[in-house]
Amino acid sequence: MTAKQPIIALTLLTLAPALIADLPSWRTSRNGVYKTSNAPTGWKSKLLYEKPLPSKSNGTPIMVEDRLIFTAEPALLICADRDTGEIIWQHSNDLMELNNLSDQKRKALQAHKARIADVGRSIQKMRSDVRRLERTLDRDPDNHEIKTRLEGMYKESQSLNAESAALIGDPEFRQFVEPPAHNTNGYSSYTPCYDGTRLYAVFGLGVVVAYDLDGNRLWSKFIEHPDHRWGGATMPQIVDGELIVRFDDYIALNPKNGDEIWRAPSEVVFGTPAPFQIEGKSFLFTPRGEVIRVSDGKVIQEGLVFLHATRDWSIFNTPSVVGDLIYAVSGVEKANGDAYAYRIPKSLDTLNKKGLELAWHTEVEKDRYYASPLIHKGLLYIVTRENKITVLEANTGKIVYTHEIKGARGTAYPSMTLAGGKIYLGIDDGHMVIFKPGKTFEEIARHSVGAYRSTPLFTDKAVYLRTYESLQSVSSL
Repeated sequence: MTAKQPIIALTLLTLAPALIADLPSWRTSRNGVYKTSNAPTGWKSKLLYEKPLPSKSNGTPIMVEDRLIFTAEPALLICADRDTGEIIWQHSNDLMELNNLSDQKRKALQAHKARIADVGRSIQKMRSDVRRLERTLDRDPDNHEIKTRLEGMYKESQSLNAESAALIGDPEFRQFVEPPAHNTNGYSSYTPCYDGTRLYAVFGLGVVVAYDLDGNRLWSKFIEHPDHRWGGATMPQIVDGELIVRFDDYIALNPKNGDEIWRAPSEVVFGTPAPFQIEGKSFLFTPRGEVIRVSDGKVIQEGLVFLHATRDWSIFNTPSVVGDLIYAVSGVEKANGDAYAYRIPKSLDTLNKKGLELAWHTEVEKDRYYASPLIHKGLLYIVTRENKITVLEANTGKIVYTHEIKGARGTAYPSMTLAGGKIYLGIDDGHMVIFKPGKTFEEIARHSVGAYRSTPLFTDKAVYLRTYESLQSVSSL
């Protein structure tokens, strides 16, 4: 929890241990370590409840007072009772709902969306047919008939893509048309956040909304569509009283009404910038290795993370800040893998003159890193998408050990978390692997909890997990 975030819940916790502190944003500690005494090793045997949900999401719940708030596809914001899992309220944030469209406008929009869907299906069929003929041509490279057919299909594909772009970009309907999004990501991968007054939620439709805890919508804004066809996942966060979001650019909004304060240009990225402070001034370290000044959005340093020449979009996770070090990891399958630690200077003068200081850089497994780094007691834990763990010395970058998780076929999308002296590794095929922190790998337990890509929340009493199909609570006692 940052100095700017509410401390009421923490104060109450010290006065009355029975109360539970708020967890108002994703990776509240900026690292993924929960300061809890208890955390379960069993799962099904300690299940308190498992409540079905209306649709899937990669987003993680937050916890405010006695409520869990989370998202669902494509644009649902849901509030559930923490202790029972029962839904208290849910609201759609579809653009048609937010804009109170007339019946005539709705019908015209639905017809427009149907045309976009028809063209999209034609594009998918064309791609499949082209791939099939290309494979045939590989086996028979002198087949002129196939070459001629392919040339015609390439032209038709270009025409279909142009038609799709024109339909999506039609000024009359552009704001109301869902932008493309990969099924892996969807529109609701953005975890909400809470500033003590308002809940904020972001959806890949280009929408930012604010609610109170009772489910009353306070304001909504259409900002812009994401800058790529996969869908975004940059979490909203409050830094120095500004709401920081990202679809195409990094944007600071006024939390009271959603008005834009500043905008910083950004290339494609999926992770969330990590805030840090120097002499009371706040900055953001982005997953692409940029430093942005929060007061005005100025980019004051960049190029701190290696970007692959042809896959510079392959930046997925969120950097971690522990003490005066910022940790980042990135990579591309079979091309590169890089872990970094940058030291935060003590003075603004040093930052302005020299920028962040590289403490160390280590080449690690050449693969994608969807999960964010975890740091605990001098060790840095990272995991590739193929479930290979690497542990490094946090101060030097020296590799301590690597270990591949066997028996799991999914992808390590969820970020590792530590609670009650145990590390929880999530794999989206439903595996949850629990192992001991330290310089050697020792697995404690392994469970199948249902397909999921979110990260668990821990208190001394219970752990909460949002899977694709359900909201689960497991006793920590």
